[in-house]
Amino acid sequence: MNQRGFTLVEMLVALTIFALLAGAGVGLLRASVDTQAAVGGRLADMAASERMRLLLASDLAQAVDRSGRAPDGSPQPAFAGTGNGIELVRAGWTDPQGTPALQRVSWQVQGDSLIRVGGGDGAASQASRAPLLTDVERAAFRFRAADGSWRDGWAPGPGEPALPVAIELSVQRRGEAPLLLVLALPPSSPPAAAQPPARAA
Repeated sequence: MNQRGFTLVEMLVALTIFALLAGAGVGLLRASVDTQAAVGGRLADMAASERMRLLLASDLAQAVDRSGRAPDGSPQPAFAGTGNGIELVRAGWTDPQGTPALQRVSWQVQGDSLIRVGGGDGAASQASRAPLLTDVERAAFRFRAADGSWRDGWAPGPGEPALPVAIELSVQRRGEAPLLLVLALPPSSPPAAAQPPARAA
């Protein structure tokens, strides 16, 4: 009986079809991996932005109208702010020994990062430094006064409360839409007016 195998042309056609199918499979796998990586990166960016928002809101909600001390022991205001950052004293913190204490916190834009530095109040404190957002192209703070006006910096004038009513933070990260946060602070009382000295009878 005559036995007939595949011809060379049939083998070449079969190999060509197999190569096309294998190439298509590799392309689909590569696209799936790239999509998964892009989605993972985007979710990580969104999570970082949400962590930053929650932490900033927590710091501001627990801000206290109490002056603090710099690491060198010099007095510092309860709240200070510029377009590039803020510094405040907050409650609700536990020191490394487990004792409730006040914490001095600063938020600063340094290079392309938004950084939070927090530590105990005073010269003996150990500050912790945490970059919360990276790839920051632009970030700016503004401050709302009790009269409703917005300021680019915060240094309360005579008779004004030590804390602003609210702050605004606008952040532009590379490749993302601008993020605008407006967060309120606890109310603080204006300083008591100085009483005139009593006259002698």
